[in-house]
Amino acid sequence: GITISTLVDDGEGVAVTFSDGSSGIFDLVIGADGLYSQTRGMIFPDAPKPEFTGQSVWRYNFKRTPDVIGLQAYEGQTGIGLVPLSDELMYMYVTTPEPGNPWYAKEDLASTMRSKIAGVPSPAIQALVGQITEDDEVVYKPLEWMFLEGAWHKGRVVLLGDAVHATTPHLGQGAGMAIEDALVLADELVKADTLDTALTAYRDRRFERCRYIVESSRAICFGQIGKGPLVDNAKATQEMFMKVAE
Repeated sequence: GITISTLVDDGEGVAVTFSDGSSGIFDLVIGADGLYSQTRGMIFPDAPKPEFTGQSVWRYNFKRTPDVIGLQAYEGQTGIGLVPLSDELMYMYVTTPEPGNPWYAKEDLASTMRSKIAGVPSPAIQALVGQITEDDEVVYKPLEWMFLEGAWHKGRVVLLGDAVHATTPHLGQGAGMAIEDALVLADELVKADTLDTALTAYRDRRFERCRYIVESSRAICFGQIGKGPLVDNAKATQEMFMKVAE
């Protein structure tokens, strides 16, 4: 529940003050603080800002139907998927073009989500539309992305996850890439003789893999909303699984 107020890296350690008035000196600071990373802004004030894609995603939970035993994806300018969460629960995601990044009032979210898929010619989807009734249960997020081309660390401060490679969810790999970052960072910290060597090696191992996920996911997004060529989602997903298995 607190944030960083100041970071002072003197080469021997990082003096940090927090928003609750506490402070400390640390060997390493890891900024794993998301798309709008405060840490990124502190060490790289000129880094690119997150960019809205022109598409947003709507999500809603349902009682799982027996046929949903894996991801069911429906292609189109409005992309839809059903995803099992447990024996009892599944969720629906709906990706929609949202020119201008509009704001929707919370009290209208359920009715707006229903309207976005009211004309979808799928009996399975239409059987669920009427169950979208609770505004508080609708999760609506504009889709944004960013990728840091340069260094991922400065001195004793390093970035991880969405703070350096935020992706759209079209390949379902955002959280996975952050977890991998943490494992590789830990591995390099153990192996290296110096902190700078470890942090540079961490970035070098992760860079192309994370770029692939960001760019491939964004390409699917842009194809769906007419900002690029249409991508075969099933083929792209198969290729992604082969890539992340390496």
